Amino acid sequence: MPQATTRRWIAENARPLTTTDPDEPLTDLEPLRAMLAGAVIVGVGEPTRAAREVVTQGHRVLRLLVEELGFRVLAIQDDETAVERVDAYIRGGDGDARAALSGLWRPWRTEETIAVIEWARGFNRRHPSDPLRMVGLEPVSARASDYQAVIDHVAGVSGDRLDELRHHYDTIVTAHEVPEHVQHARGSHPGRPFADHARDAYEMVASLPGPGAALEKAKLILDWPAGGFAAGGFDYGALRRRSVATLTSLLRDEGAKIVYWEGMAFTANAAQVIPAALLKPFQSVGNELRGRLGGGYFSLLIGFAQGDVSGLHPGQWVPRPMPGSADAMLGQGRYLLDLRAPRTPPVNDWLRGPHQLRIIGGIYDATADSEHYLTTGRLDEWFDAVLQVGTVTPTTLL
Repeated sequence: MPQATTRRWIAENARPLTTTDPDEPLTDLEPLRAMLAGAVIVGVGEPTRAAREVVTQGHRVLRLLVEELGFRVLAIQDDETAVERVDAYIRGGDGDARAALSGLWRPWRTEETIAVIEWARGFNRRHPSDPLRMVGLEPVSARASDYQAVIDHVAGVSGDRLDELRHHYDTIVTAHEVPEHVQHARGSHPGRPFADHARDAYEMVASLPGPGAALEKAKLILDWPAGGFAAGGFDYGALRRRSVATLTSLLRDEGAKIVYWEGMAFTANAAQVIPAALLKPFQSVGNELRGRLGGGYFSLLIGFAQGDVSGLHPGQWVPRPMPGSADAMLGQGRYLLDLRAPRTPPVNDWLRGPHQLRIIGGIYDATADSEHYLTTGRLDEWFDAVLQVGTVTPTTLL
């Protein structure tokens, strides 16, 4: 009976969505406008970045926030200098969109993201005195040019050790396309930890004449795998504090309203995220923002029911949600739901949770789907609203 009551409440309060096409009019998102009253940071949370319809619906939300509600910053969890390159492009810089995206995390490097930044560039062309800007929330990390700088230095001072260095770096660099922990999950990891390879390379450079800037690059390369999931060095608390500091300083110093577009484990108002794998429970960025801003922080989930995510997960068809999960209750439709809508006691009891909510990360395995669910608290605390997109198709990787 409580489940039937909850399904009826969802059906009565769901506002149908007519499209996920980012070029179509935003009329069906009009009810979201009232929900966003008073929001200065909107967290657009995704369960996966490998689903085209999730990304394109996020693009539509971005359009609404920027074109109609005056938001002027798009913040993502990526290397701040890599995002600066995208920001320069959308603000009229030279080059092309593919080159601008080349330094971002691989799931961002898609045709769908190209569409986002081309739209942003067009918006800024039309609003030169009031442009949209992009901000990265993570510190500088290693990139291809850093490896080459170290290789060039070693070639110049000790060419006989170049093959040794290349062995280390040729191994590590593969993780820029398929992260090391994903290689472990897929059975393609070569065996020796990448942090050990990076440490050997760093010590080699340090032992050679005049290391200078090359040693700084080697240290950046060492810090990258050493701070990753596979090495157990990922510090979510430090990431959260840095992200919140950057976002709140933008509000304070520039008065800019911000779209924070990230995975739902970052954006949810979650005092404690209990991950499916890799991490211990942690407080989300969204929860700290809610604590600081109250109703000024709005948490939106773009959910889906099932579909193909093979763009990033070869051959992976995501099945119907696990029975009893929040995803199963939210169902197959395409709609907008205000989770703060009036409800009866049985619906309130269901919202209280706890819930299981599916997340499709790099280690997702469709044959073990039940192992890829976060444990949530109250659903209407984690998220203020849900945009459900139904069945999905893959993003198109560049």
